[in-house]
Amino acid sequence: MASAAHIQYGVVSQSGVTLSLPHSAGLQSSLPLLQKNYKFTKVFFWGKLMGLTGEYLIALGIEESYNTKKFFFCQDGVSWAQLPLVTDEMVALCGKLPAGKPLSGDVSKIDELPPDPVPEGEEPPEEAPEPKTVTEVERLAVMVGTIDTECAMLPAGALTKMPDGTVVDSPTYAGLDYAKASVVSSLVLINKPTATNVLADATTAATDFLTSAETLAPKGALVPKFDESINIVTWRSLLYPGFFAYTMVGFPMHGYCYFGTGEKNSDIAFMLP
Repeated sequence: MASAAHIQYGVVSQSGVTLSLPHSAGLQSSLPLLQKNYKFTKVFFWGKLMGLTGEYLIALGIEESYNTKKFFFCQDGVSWAQLPLVTDEMVALCGKLPAGKPLSGDVSKIDELPPDPVPEGEEPPEEAPEPKTVTEVERLAVMVGTIDTECAMLPAGALTKMPDGTVVDSPTYAGLDYAKASVVSSLVLINKPTATNVLADATTAATDFLTSAETLAPKGALVPKFDESINIVTWRSLLYPGFFAYTMVGFPMHGYCYFGTGEKNSDIAFMLP
């Protein structure tokens, strides 16, 4: 979730990942156009997922609130198409694919799923059932939705909850100092609200409504790094390699991005002390 200005500033490239010049130039003009066409309040560059023969750029559109958003994809940085809404059935179908199977990079690709095993004690049907399939776009939507749900984070206090339940940028957020930006408890997971406390005062209810990133399991899955050249602290996920959140020390500049294959790290237990 990086704005076009953050991309231009060099936050993405300084974090060790790159966008090609055509993609970077295309985003500068296409993201504002996407915002205008869909009447979003904000549009962000979410990240890039890599396939075997191609890659997908992902954009995130915010409607009236941060809890009402839509995802888009393209391969040229210009021509955006909306990703389908993720359903439980879609997640279940994608879960039947072989573990670690990469995206192809071909948006028209359709994967045939292996047949369901015959229950013990039952005879196999005389005619094999029609095989179930999952499209590349459905796989892409599930990957993006899963990563965003599990990882999306911002500095505590950067968002505020209005009395009607909408979540917007806090007008009073001024950034974090280095000490706070370097501790995981200063980050919150924006897709994981806490239980509502009916006894909380209005100020607390408006600011303390998201789960702290320090609750992420396993402990140590987020690794900080400070880049003095651009005065930015980044937090990288070991659970979803390629995800990182960032905040500029002393300024209300923050966001997150993902660059990777979309796969979860199954070997994380061997990477932690």
